[in-house]
Amino acid sequence: MRKLDFIIVGAMKAGTNSLALQLNSNPQVCIPLKEAHFFDNDGNFSKGIEWYENFFKDCSSDQIIGEKTPTYSYSEKVPKRIFDYNSEVKLVWIFRNPADRTYSNYWHAVKLGSEKFSFEKAVKLESKRIEEDIFKGYLKRSIYIEQVERYLKFFDIRNIHFLLFEEFVKNPTESMRKLFEFLNVPFNNFQYIDEIRNITVIPRIPRLLKKTREIIGEKSLIYRGFRFIAKRGIKPGYAKLSPELRAELNEHFKEHNEKLKDLTDLNISIWEKK
Repeated sequence: MRKLDFIIVGAMKAGTNSLALQLNSNPQVCIPLKEAHFFDNDGNFSKGIEWYENFFKDCSSDQIIGEKTPTYSYSEKVPKRIFDYNSEVKLVWIFRNPADRTYSNYWHAVKLGSEKFSFEKAVKLESKRIEEDIFKGYLKRSIYIEQVERYLKFFDIRNIHFLLFEEFVKNPTESMRKLFEFLNVPFNNFQYIDEIRNITVIPRIPRLLKKTREIIGEKSLIYRGFRFIAKRGIKPGYAKLSPELRAELNEHFKEHNEKLKDLTDLNISIWEKK
């Protein structure tokens, strides 16, 4: 099987699922909606390229092939692994307002039962917690410039396409037109899918869910069943980010965002309007 043509490397909670769904609506594109977690997961990586490429066995020879695993943007070992696999692969990055992405990432962890602290306490303790678990880096994962610079040690920036989640939501057709142009895929085959977006549902008893996850593991059927029951009848969504906390987060990310704007030439002024 030939090597992949493109990879959506991130960012988590920034619309990668929606992006893959829209790409898949084009018959000339094949991108599994399930995340491969090959380059970031040592267990999967040790299985070899044949295991990885079998992930795309349903793709045909007349399609361009891609995948999306947003952890790829955050894991430090991934850029070189992707480069060694295919130095010519095209990379796609979708960024979301860092304050919103950070907050959404936190609530995603609560939903899974992997977070016990309040948002304020979690970010306050992040520098210590991240030493034991890199996925407690809700703030760190939103510093996009550091992640992009890691990739630029291996890839030419002309091989990377950057877009904004907020622009994608506001004008998905234009965002997809630019992306298809980058991928050298005819745009006239595109049919926008007006989807129901994935909304986080916070369970009734997150601390008990966390304890269940710790004892029997997140892959067990009991834990998955408990997760399903715990969120039934709950209204989707979570509390809005307060203006005060948003202001603090915006200040935290300001310098990093400016560097990202200079490097990518993205117009991130839309982040400043909230």
